[in-house]
Amino acid sequence: MSQITSKRRAKTLSSALLLVGLAIVAYLQAWWPGVMLAIGIPVALRQYLLGRRYDMFVSLFVFVGVFITVQFNLSWEVLLPVLFGIGGIYILFREYLESREETLAEKEDDTNQEIEEDQHK
Repeated sequence: MSQITSKRRAKTLSSALLLVGLAIVAYLQAWWPGVMLAIGIPVALRQYLLGRRYDMFVSLFVFVGVFITVQFNLSWEVLLPVLFGIGGIYILFREYLESREETLAEKEDDTNQEIEEDQHK
């Protein structure tokens, strides 16, 4: 999947969603486990906008899994370590198997995409 928007715009949108999520959690006074959704959904949105679909699914799996485990009083002694372990192992393998260093061409594409987005305003 290709990148939907620039890194700058993805960061801005996910940061705005994080702040809105934290505002909702604060208003409802549901800090735990609500903060897991307030953090997890913006992280997944940023990954989706940057074209990292598998990362998005893993993030949603971990954050929403923790939320569901706590919210519905599921046995977390086994489930939470599994969720966090899967997330950590995925990140490690992804970084070592895919050299994700941003090349000069990727930086140039990102800059060009930002310029195009600014021209459409």
